[in-house]
Amino acid sequence: MQYRILGKTGLKVSAVGFGGIPIQRIDARGTRALMERLVEKGVNYIDTARGYTVSESYLGEALSGGLREKFILATKSMSRGYADMARDIGISLSNLRTDYIDLYQLHNIKSDADFELAFSAEGAVAAIQDAIRAGKVGHLGATAHSVDSFERLLSYPGSRPSCSHIISLKARVKR
Repeated sequence: MQYRILGKTGLKVSAVGFGGIPIQRIDARGTRALMERLVEKGVNYIDTARGYTVSESYLGEALSGGLREKFILATKSMSRGYADMARDIGISLSNLRTDYIDLYQLHNIKSDADFELAFSAEGAVAAIQDAIRAGKVGHLGATAHSVDSFERLLSYPGSRPSCSHIISLKARVKR
């Protein structure tokens, strides 16, 4: 397996990561078997989300018993306000059965209202930054599902997230 440094995080991630959305289609036992197989293949990056129904919970169960330390764990939330994001971070930590998430991301940020609230003093970014200061989260990121949102995210005042989705989209935009 090849590895790369994820943006400016310093995190060394496998060139192939695992997206947690398919976990919704299997059970906890199958998730554990899949995580063990990923370790065998050298995959060390998992990306999931609060919105992926049982994904965080199944991954939390599967990663307990020593597997958590073998992965860089990323998750994300659609919450834009401080209180909602702080709540979601707590739920993610509980679901994932960990006291630390390597990368917490704003999920699918796109509208003017999303940007204004998320990056305000009462916004989701402040909640993630507080979680970083508290040692619960390692890095702040964001996902963009369109070129327009991606470009806006990169140019938004105070916006310097480090995120696999942004890196992937950036590579496609440059071609």
